[in-house]
Amino acid sequence: MSSTPPPIVHWIVRMNHRNRTSCFVLLFAAIGVQLLDQPLGPWAWVALVLQFLIGPQLQYLLARRSTRPIRAEFFNMLVDGAGFGLWMAALGFPLVLTLILSIGACFNLTAFRGLRGLAEALASMAAGVLVVVALGSLAWRPQMGGLATALGVLTLHVYLSLVALSAQRRSVKLHEARQQLRASEQALQQQLEQNRRLHAQLEEQAIRDPLTGLFNRRYLVDTMERELAQAVRHGVPLSLMLMDLDHFKQVNDDCGHQTGDEVLRRVAALLRTQVRAGDAVCRYGGEEFLVLLPGMSEAQAEACAQRCCLELAERPLEAGGRALRMTWSIGVASHPAQGGSTQALVAAADRALYQAKRLGRNRVVVAGGPAPVAMISAHV
Repeated sequence: MSSTPPPIVHWIVRMNHRNRTSCFVLLFAAIGVQLLDQPLGPWAWVALVLQFLIGPQLQYLLARRSTRPIRAEFFNMLVDGAGFGLWMAALGFPLVLTLILSIGACFNLTAFRGLRGLAEALASMAAGVLVVVALGSLAWRPQMGGLATALGVLTLHVYLSLVALSAQRRSVKLHEARQQLRASEQALQQQLEQNRRLHAQLEEQAIRDPLTGLFNRRYLVDTMERELAQAVRHGVPLSLMLMDLDHFKQVNDDCGHQTGDEVLRRVAALLRTQVRAGDAVCRYGGEEFLVLLPGMSEAQAEACAQRCCLELAERPLEAGGRALRMTWSIGVASHPAQGGSTQALVAAADRALYQAKRLGRNRVVVAGGPAPVAMISAHV
Protein backbone atom coordinates (compact mmCIF):
# COMPACT_ATOMS: atom_id res chain seq x y z
CA MET A 1 0.00 0.00 0.00
CA SER A 2 1.25 3.46 -0.88
CA SER A 3 1.00 6.07 1.87
CA THR A 4 -0.11 9.57 1.04
CA PRO A 5 2.72 12.06 1.65
CA PRO A 6 1.98 14.74 4.27
CA PRO A 7 0.92 18.11 2.86
CA ILE A 8 3.61 20.75 2.49
CA VAL A 9 3.18 23.56 5.02
CA HIS A 10 3.90 27.05 3.71
CA TRP A 11 7.21 28.43 4.96
CA ILE A 12 5.54 31.55 6.45
CA VAL A 13 3.25 29.33 8.55
CA ARG A 14 6.18 27.23 9.73
CA MET A 15 8.36 30.24 10.52
CA ASN A 16 5.65 32.07 12.49
CA HIS A 17 4.81 28.91 14.43
CA ARG A 18 8.43 28.53 15.47
CA ASN A 19 8.73 32.20 16.41
CA ARG A 20 5.44 32.19 18.35
CA THR A 21 6.26 29.03 20.24
CA SER A 22 9.64 30.35 21.34
CA CYS A 23 8.80 33.99 22.02
CA PHE A 24 5.34 33.49 23.50
CA VAL A 25 6.78 31.32 26.30
CA LEU A 26 9.06 34.21 27.24
CA LEU A 27 6.20 36.69 26.90
CA PHE A 28 4.10 34.47 29.13
CA ALA A 29 6.81 34.67 31.77
CA ALA A 30 7.36 38.43 31.38
CA ILE A 31 3.64 39.27 31.51
CA GLY A 32 3.09 36.76 34.29
CA VAL A 33 5.71 38.42 36.47
CA GLN A 34 4.13 41.80 35.76
CA LEU A 35 0.70 40.31 36.41
CA LEU A 36 1.67 39.27 39.92
CA ASP A 37 1.48 42.91 41.00
CA GLN A 38 -1.81 43.59 39.18
CA PRO A 39 -5.33 43.18 40.66
CA LEU A 40 -6.74 41.54 37.52
CA GLY A 41 -7.98 38.27 39.01
CA PRO A 42 -7.81 34.60 37.87
CA TRP A 43 -9.42 35.22 34.48
CA ALA A 44 -6.36 37.19 33.45
CA TRP A 45 -4.23 34.08 34.05
CA VAL A 46 -6.63 32.00 31.98
CA ALA A 47 -6.38 34.48 29.14
CA LEU A 48 -2.57 34.53 29.46
CA VAL A 49 -2.35 30.74 29.16
CA LEU A 50 -4.79 30.66 26.23
CA GLN A 51 -2.97 33.27 24.17
CA PHE A 52 0.67 32.49 24.87
CA LEU A 53 0.80 28.76 25.55
CA ILE A 54 -2.20 27.18 23.82
CA GLY A 55 -2.79 29.85 21.16
CA PRO A 56 0.36 29.25 19.02
CA GLN A 57 -0.55 25.57 18.54
CA LEU A 58 -4.17 26.32 17.64
CA GLN A 59 -3.08 29.05 15.22
CA TYR A 60 -0.65 26.67 13.55
CA LEU A 61 -3.34 24.00 13.12
CA LEU A 62 -5.73 26.58 11.69
CA ALA A 63 -3.23 27.85 9.10
CA ARG A 64 -1.89 24.39 8.23
CA ARG A 65 -5.34 22.94 7.53
CA SER A 66 -6.68 26.01 5.75
CA THR A 67 -7.15 25.95 1.98
CA ARG A 68 -5.68 29.46 2.03
CA PRO A 69 -2.86 29.20 4.57
CA ILE A 70 -1.37 32.65 3.95
CA ARG A 71 -4.68 34.35 4.50
CA ALA A 72 -5.21 32.30 7.68
CA GLU A 73 -1.75 33.24 8.92
CA PHE A 74 -2.40 36.95 8.36
CA PHE A 75 -5.58 36.52 10.43
CA ASN A 76 -3.45 34.90 13.14
CA MET A 77 -1.15 37.92 13.16
CA LEU A 78 -4.15 40.26 13.51
CA VAL A 79 -5.33 38.17 16.48
CA ASP A 80 -1.83 38.49 17.97
CA GLY A 81 -1.98 42.27 17.55
CA ALA A 82 -5.39 42.54 19.19
CA GLY A 83 -4.20 40.39 22.09
CA PHE A 84 -1.05 42.49 22.48
CA GLY A 85 -3.12 45.67 22.58
CA LEU A 86 -5.39 44.16 25.19
CA TRP A 87 -2.45 43.19 27.43
CA MET A 88 -0.73 46.56 27.03
CA ALA A 89 -3.89 48.39 28.18
CA ALA A 90 -4.80 45.88 30.88
CA LEU A 91 -1.36 46.13 32.48
CA GLY A 92 -1.38 49.96 32.35
CA PHE A 93 1.03 50.30 29.44
CA PRO A 94 4.27 49.21 31.10
CA LEU A 95 6.96 50.84 28.97
CA VAL A 96 9.20 47.89 28.10
CA LEU A 97 6.35 45.42 27.50
CA THR A 98 4.41 47.98 25.46
CA LEU A 99 7.48 48.58 23.29
CA ILE A 100 8.12 44.85 22.82
CA LEU A 101 4.50 43.93 22.05
CA SER A 102 4.02 46.80 19.62
CA ILE A 103 7.29 45.98 17.82
CA GLY A 104 6.26 42.34 17.46
CA ALA A 105 2.80 43.12 16.09
CA CYS A 106 3.97 45.85 13.69
CA PHE A 107 7.13 44.08 12.52
CA ASN A 108 5.36 40.86 11.54
CA LEU A 109 2.59 42.40 9.48
CA THR A 110 4.78 45.10 7.93
CA ALA A 111 7.33 42.49 6.83
CA PHE A 112 4.72 40.60 4.82
CA ARG A 113 2.21 43.29 3.81
CA GLY A 114 4.15 46.56 3.78
CA LEU A 115 2.44 49.79 4.84
CA ARG A 116 -0.92 48.07 4.66
CA GLY A 117 0.31 45.55 7.20
CA LEU A 118 1.59 48.34 9.47
CA ALA A 119 -1.84 50.00 9.41
CA GLU A 120 -3.53 46.66 10.11
CA ALA A 121 -1.19 46.00 13.06
CA LEU A 122 -1.90 49.41 14.59
CA ALA A 123 -5.64 48.92 14.07
CA SER A 124 -5.60 45.46 15.67
CA MET A 125 -3.73 46.74 18.72
CA ALA A 126 -6.12 49.70 18.97
CA ALA A 127 -9.02 47.22 18.94
CA GLY A 128 -7.50 45.41 21.92
CA VAL A 129 -7.03 48.69 23.78
CA LEU A 130 -10.66 49.67 23.08
CA VAL A 131 -11.84 46.42 24.67
CA VAL A 132 -10.12 47.40 27.91
CA VAL A 133 -11.51 50.93 27.64
CA ALA A 134 -15.01 49.52 27.16
CA LEU A 135 -14.61 47.42 30.29
CA GLY A 136 -13.57 50.53 32.23
CA SER A 137 -10.29 48.97 33.38
CA LEU A 138 -7.87 51.38 31.69
CA ALA A 139 -5.12 52.70 33.99
CA TRP A 140 -1.61 54.12 33.66
CA ARG A 141 1.08 52.00 35.33
CA PRO A 142 4.27 52.37 33.23
CA GLN A 143 6.69 51.02 35.83
CA MET A 144 8.05 47.47 35.55
CA GLY A 145 10.01 45.34 37.94
CA GLY A 146 13.55 44.25 37.19
CA LEU A 147 12.67 40.58 36.45
CA ALA A 148 9.79 41.49 34.12
CA THR A 149 12.01 44.01 32.33
CA ALA A 150 14.81 41.45 31.91
CA LEU A 151 12.40 38.84 30.56
CA GLY A 152 10.93 41.42 28.19
CA VAL A 153 14.35 42.42 26.86
CA LEU A 154 15.28 38.73 26.47
CA THR A 155 12.05 38.16 24.55
CA LEU A 156 12.84 41.00 22.16
CA HIS A 157 16.39 39.70 21.66
CA VAL A 158 15.17 36.18 20.92
CA TYR A 159 12.45 37.45 18.59
CA LEU A 160 14.81 39.64 16.55
CA SER A 161 17.40 36.85 16.45
CA LEU A 162 14.82 34.37 15.14
CA VAL A 163 13.64 36.85 12.52
CA ALA A 164 17.24 37.52 11.45
CA LEU A 165 17.98 33.79 11.30
CA SER A 166 14.89 33.19 9.18
CA ALA A 167 15.89 36.04 6.85
CA GLN A 168 19.40 34.64 6.54
CA ARG A 169 18.13 31.16 5.72
CA ARG A 170 15.73 32.55 3.14
CA SER A 171 18.55 34.62 1.66
CA VAL A 172 20.78 31.54 1.40
CA LYS A 173 18.01 29.53 -0.22
CA LEU A 174 17.28 32.38 -2.62
CA HIS A 175 20.97 32.62 -3.50
CA GLU A 176 21.14 28.86 -4.08
CA ALA A 177 17.97 29.00 -6.18
CA ARG A 178 19.44 31.80 -8.29
CA GLN A 179 22.66 29.86 -8.73
CA GLN A 180 20.69 26.80 -9.80
CA LEU A 181 18.66 28.96 -12.16
CA ARG A 182 21.82 30.44 -13.66
CA ALA A 183 23.32 26.97 -13.98
CA SER A 184 20.12 25.74 -15.62
CA GLU A 185 20.12 28.71 -17.97
CA GLN A 186 23.75 28.07 -18.89
CA ALA A 187 23.02 24.39 -19.45
CA LEU A 188 20.01 25.32 -21.55
CA GLN A 189 22.07 27.80 -23.58
CA GLN A 190 24.75 25.16 -24.10
CA GLN A 191 22.12 22.65 -25.16
CA LEU A 192 20.57 25.19 -27.54
CA GLU A 193 24.00 25.96 -28.97
CA GLN A 194 24.71 22.26 -29.40
CA ASN A 195 21.33 21.83 -31.08
CA ARG A 196 22.04 24.82 -33.31
CA ARG A 197 25.44 23.42 -34.30
CA LEU A 198 23.94 19.97 -34.83
CA HIS A 199 21.15 21.46 -36.93
CA ALA A 200 23.70 23.39 -38.99
CA GLN A 201 25.80 20.25 -39.31
CA LEU A 202 22.81 18.21 -40.44
CA GLU A 203 21.83 20.91 -42.91
CA GLU A 204 25.39 20.94 -44.23
CA GLN A 205 25.46 17.14 -44.46
CA ALA A 206 22.16 17.21 -46.33
CA ILE A 207 23.69 19.28 -49.14
CA ARG A 208 27.16 17.70 -49.20
CA ASP A 209 28.47 14.59 -50.91
CA PRO A 210 29.89 12.40 -48.11
CA LEU A 211 32.79 11.08 -50.20
CA THR A 212 34.22 14.25 -51.74
CA GLY A 213 32.77 16.98 -49.51
CA LEU A 214 31.43 18.77 -52.58
CA PHE A 215 27.85 19.97 -52.88
CA ASN A 216 25.34 17.34 -54.00
CA ARG A 217 22.54 17.43 -56.57
CA ARG A 218 19.98 18.53 -53.99
CA TYR A 219 21.95 21.69 -53.38
CA LEU A 220 22.60 22.11 -57.09
CA VAL A 221 18.91 22.13 -58.03
CA ASP A 222 18.05 24.92 -55.60
CA THR A 223 21.17 26.94 -56.35
CA MET A 224 20.83 26.75 -60.13
CA GLU A 225 17.26 28.01 -60.00
CA ARG A 226 18.25 30.90 -57.75
CA GLU A 227 21.35 31.87 -59.74
CA LEU A 228 19.53 31.67 -63.07
CA ALA A 229 16.72 33.88 -61.76
CA GLN A 230 19.30 36.47 -60.63
CA ALA A 231 21.10 36.27 -63.98
CA VAL A 232 17.84 36.89 -65.84
CA ARG A 233 16.85 39.72 -63.51
CA HIS A 234 20.21 41.52 -63.71
CA GLY A 235 21.00 40.68 -67.35
CA VAL A 236 24.29 38.90 -66.58
CA PRO A 237 25.61 35.61 -67.97
CA LEU A 238 25.55 32.26 -66.18
CA SER A 239 27.66 29.31 -67.25
CA LEU A 240 28.19 25.76 -66.12
CA MET A 241 30.68 22.98 -66.73
CA LEU A 242 29.57 19.36 -66.80
CA MET A 243 32.68 17.20 -66.28
CA ASP A 244 33.28 13.47 -66.50
CA LEU A 245 36.46 11.59 -65.57
CA ASP A 246 37.72 9.60 -68.56
CA HIS A 247 38.22 5.85 -68.16
CA PHE A 248 37.32 5.93 -64.49
CA LYS A 249 35.83 2.44 -64.65
CA GLN A 250 39.29 1.17 -65.61
CA VAL A 251 40.69 2.64 -62.37
CA ASN A 252 38.06 0.78 -60.32
CA ASP A 253 38.63 -2.46 -62.25
CA ASP A 254 42.45 -2.34 -62.13
CA CYS A 255 43.09 -0.71 -58.75
CA GLY A 256 39.93 -1.36 -56.72
CA HIS A 257 37.07 0.81 -55.54
CA GLN A 258 38.98 2.19 -52.57
CA THR A 259 41.56 3.62 -54.95
CA GLY A 260 38.73 4.89 -57.11
CA ASP A 261 37.22 6.68 -54.12
CA GLU A 262 40.59 8.24 -53.33
CA VAL A 263 40.87 9.44 -56.93
CA LEU A 264 37.46 11.10 -56.66
CA ARG A 265 38.48 12.85 -53.43
CA ARG A 266 41.74 14.11 -54.91
CA VAL A 267 40.06 15.24 -58.12
CA ALA A 268 37.45 17.12 -56.08
CA ALA A 269 40.20 18.85 -54.06
CA LEU A 270 42.03 19.78 -57.27
CA LEU A 271 38.83 21.10 -58.86
CA ARG A 272 38.20 23.44 -55.93
CA THR A 273 41.56 25.12 -56.55
CA GLN A 274 40.72 25.86 -60.20
CA VAL A 275 37.48 27.81 -59.68
CA ARG A 276 36.42 30.92 -57.78
CA ALA A 277 35.29 30.89 -54.17
CA GLY A 278 31.73 31.81 -55.16
CA ASP A 279 31.39 29.05 -57.78
CA ALA A 280 29.30 26.02 -56.80
CA VAL A 281 31.26 22.77 -57.25
CA CYS A 282 29.00 19.72 -57.14
CA ARG A 283 29.36 15.99 -57.52
CA TYR A 284 26.70 15.33 -60.10
CA GLY A 285 26.80 11.54 -59.87
CA GLY A 286 29.39 8.77 -60.03
CA GLU A 287 32.48 10.28 -61.68
CA GLU A 288 30.54 13.29 -63.03
CA PHE A 289 30.95 16.78 -61.60
CA LEU A 290 29.15 20.02 -62.32
CA VAL A 291 30.49 23.51 -61.66
CA LEU A 292 28.09 26.47 -61.67
CA LEU A 293 29.79 29.71 -62.72
CA PRO A 294 27.63 32.77 -61.87
CA GLY A 295 28.42 35.91 -63.87
CA MET A 296 30.88 34.08 -66.14
CA SER A 297 30.50 34.38 -69.91
CA GLU A 298 30.76 31.50 -72.34
CA ALA A 299 34.33 32.42 -73.35
CA GLN A 300 35.43 32.75 -69.72
CA ALA A 301 33.80 29.43 -68.87
CA GLU A 302 35.56 27.74 -71.76
CA ALA A 303 38.92 29.14 -70.59
CA CYS A 304 38.20 27.88 -67.07
CA ALA A 305 37.32 24.43 -68.43
CA GLN A 306 40.51 24.29 -70.51
CA ARG A 307 42.52 25.23 -67.43
CA CYS A 308 40.85 22.48 -65.38
CA CYS A 309 41.41 19.97 -68.14
CA LEU A 310 45.09 20.86 -68.51
CA GLU A 311 45.75 20.91 -64.76
CA LEU A 312 44.33 17.41 -64.23
CA ALA A 313 46.09 15.94 -67.25
CA GLU A 314 49.48 17.29 -66.22
CA ARG A 315 49.30 16.40 -62.52
CA PRO A 316 49.58 12.74 -61.46
CA LEU A 317 47.25 11.76 -58.64
CA GLU A 318 48.68 9.74 -55.74
CA ALA A 319 46.11 7.07 -54.90
CA GLY A 320 46.39 3.48 -53.75
CA GLY A 321 50.19 3.71 -53.70
CA ARG A 322 50.31 4.58 -57.40
CA ALA A 323 50.69 7.76 -59.47
CA LEU A 324 47.66 7.91 -61.74
CA ARG A 325 47.10 10.28 -64.63
CA MET A 326 43.49 11.17 -65.28
CA THR A 327 41.74 13.42 -67.78
CA TRP A 328 38.44 15.26 -68.08
CA SER A 329 35.83 15.40 -70.76
CA ILE A 330 33.98 18.69 -70.23
CA GLY A 331 30.83 20.16 -71.72
CA VAL A 332 30.21 23.91 -71.29
CA ALA A 333 26.86 25.67 -71.61
CA SER A 334 25.90 29.28 -70.93
CA HIS A 335 22.89 31.50 -70.44
CA PRO A 336 21.45 33.14 -72.47
CA ALA A 337 22.95 31.32 -75.46
CA GLN A 338 21.64 27.86 -74.49
CA GLY A 339 18.23 28.86 -73.16
CA GLY A 340 16.52 30.41 -70.16
CA SER A 341 15.92 27.38 -67.95
CA THR A 342 18.14 25.17 -65.82
CA GLN A 343 16.92 22.08 -67.68
CA ALA A 344 17.97 23.60 -71.00
CA LEU A 345 21.41 24.54 -69.68
CA VAL A 346 22.10 21.10 -68.21
CA ALA A 347 20.82 19.37 -71.34
CA ALA A 348 23.07 21.52 -73.56
CA ALA A 349 26.10 20.85 -71.33
CA ASP A 350 25.28 17.14 -71.33
CA ARG A 351 25.17 17.04 -75.13
CA ALA A 352 28.48 18.90 -75.30
CA LEU A 353 30.02 16.45 -72.79
CA TYR A 354 29.02 13.42 -74.80
CA GLN A 355 30.32 15.08 -77.94
CA ALA A 356 33.67 15.42 -76.17
CA LYS A 357 33.50 11.70 -75.33
CA ARG A 358 32.72 10.77 -78.93
CA LEU A 359 35.59 12.91 -80.21
CA GLY A 360 38.12 11.01 -78.11
CA ARG A 361 37.83 12.42 -74.57
CA ASN A 362 40.30 14.72 -72.78
CA ARG A 363 38.81 17.85 -74.29
CA VAL A 364 36.38 20.70 -73.77
CA VAL A 365 33.29 21.14 -75.95
CA VAL A 366 31.21 24.32 -75.78
CA ALA A 367 27.55 23.82 -76.64
CA GLY A 368 27.03 25.35 -80.06
CA GLY A 369 30.75 26.17 -80.33
CA PRO A 370 33.53 25.24 -82.85
CA ALA A 371 35.22 21.87 -83.04
CA PRO A 372 37.19 21.13 -79.87
CA VAL A 373 40.92 20.51 -79.56
CA ALA A 374 42.24 17.51 -77.61
CA MET A 375 44.43 18.03 -74.56
CA ILE A 376 47.31 15.85 -73.29
CA SER A 377 46.70 12.10 -73.51
CA ALA A 378 46.34 10.28 -70.23
CA HIS A 379 47.59 6.94 -69.08
CA VAL A 380 47.52 4.89 -65.93
